[in-house]
Amino acid sequence: MTILLYAADPYMTSFEARVVSVKGEWVELDKTAFYPGGGGQDPDLGVIDGMRVTELRSDDRILHRVPGHALTEGQVVTCSIDWDRRYDLMKGHTGEHVLFSALSRIRPGVELIKIAITPTRKSVMIGGDVNWDLMREVQESVNDSIAAGLPVAESLVRREDPSLKETRVKLDRIQGDEVRIVQIGDLDRAACAGIHVGNTSETGALLITKLVSAKPIGDFEIEFEVGDKAIRGSLDLASMELHAAATIGSNPRDLVSALANMKKEIQNTKDSLKKLSRDALRNIKPQAVGSVRLYAGLFDGIDKKALMDTANGQIREEKAACIFASKDDRLLLLVACNPEMNIDCIKIVNETLKPVGGKGGGQKNFAMGGAPLPEVAERVHESAVNAMCRAIQDINATDA
Repeated sequence: MTILLYAADPYMTSFEARVVSVKGEWVELDKTAFYPGGGGQDPDLGVIDGMRVTELRSDDRILHRVPGHALTEGQVVTCSIDWDRRYDLMKGHTGEHVLFSALSRIRPGVELIKIAITPTRKSVMIGGDVNWDLMREVQESVNDSIAAGLPVAESLVRREDPSLKETRVKLDRIQGDEVRIVQIGDLDRAACAGIHVGNTSETGALLITKLVSAKPIGDFEIEFEVGDKAIRGSLDLASMELHAAATIGSNPRDLVSALANMKKEIQNTKDSLKKLSRDALRNIKPQAVGSVRLYAGLFDGIDKKALMDTANGQIREEKAACIFASKDDRLLLLVACNPEMNIDCIKIVNETLKPVGGKGGGQKNFAMGGAPLPEVAERVHESAVNAMCRAIQDINATDA
C-alpha cells in the first residue's frame, strides 16, 4: 500500500521515493505526495525525475502515469508536484466548504449534490431554491469567515464515532472503517477526501460568478472563484457595474432594480408592437392576380410572429399568397402561398435575397430569409412581389 504523504502534509511540494512497480506508462511508488483526486477535487500533476506526471489512478495504491519514462523497479526518484495548481485547488476546496456551510445556515434544508474543484472550474451543485439576493448574503458571510482566519483541521474517526451525528457525512459513500473529517473552526464539520489549506485566510477571497439551473441532476449550480482570481474578478465586475449604471443613468446600488424596470418597459413595448403589428396586418388590402389574392406589405420593425401568424391564416383560409418584409437592423422577407398553388416559395426567397447577400429556407409553401442590408428592403420586397406575380401567372396560364 502506498504511503500517502499528502495526507500527513498537504504543503509538501517535493519528495524522494522508490519505484515499487512499473507497468507500461504507469509507475507505482512506495510513497507519494501526489493527491490522486477525490471529493470532487482534481488530481495533482507534476514530475518524477524531470518527466511529466499526466494522470493518477488509485485504489489501495496510487499509480502515476509518466509517458515516455525509462524507470525501473527499485530506482530512487526525485518527485515534485505542480504547487501553484495544487494550492489553487486546496483554496478552492476550502472555499467550497465555507460556501456551503454559509448557504446551509442562511437557507436550511439545501442539499449538497456534487462539487467540482478544478483549475478552470469551481462549483457547488445543490438541491433547493436559491437566488441572487441570497447569493449576495452568502458571499458576504463566506468572506467574513475567510477574513476571520479560521483554522482548518483534518482527522480520522471510526464509523461508529458519535461525533458523526454532528458532521455532514454520507456514510453510504464511504468505504472502510474510518472517516476523514475536515473541521473549519466552529463553522463547519464535514467528511471529505480532498485536501485543504490550513487556515481560511489563505483562501484570500471568494467570488460567486454564476448561478445557473442544474436540472435534472440538481436545482442550481453555483460557480465561484477564489484567491487572486476572485479579487481581480470582483474589481472587473465592479468597474462593469459602474459603467453600466452610468450608461443607463442609474445609481450603482439601484442598478438591479433599474434593469428590472427597463426589462418591464421593453416587454411592454414589445406587447404594444405586437398589437400594432397585428392591426397593421389586418388592414392590408389584397390585390387580385388572376384568381389569387396577393397580400403584400413592407413594414418597419414589425413583430416577426405577427407576420408568420397572419401569413399562415391567409394561406389556409383562401387561395392566397403573401409577400411580407420587415426592416430594422436587418431585412426580413416572408414568402408564403396556399399549398395547392404548388409555388416554390423557397426559390423566390433565395433568388430575391441572393443579390443583396441574403438567404433563406423553410417549406415549399412557406419560406423566410434575411439580409444584412435593410436599406434595400423596398427593392427586395418589390422583386419578391414581381416573382410571385409571375409564378401565379404561370399557374393561371397552365390552368387555362
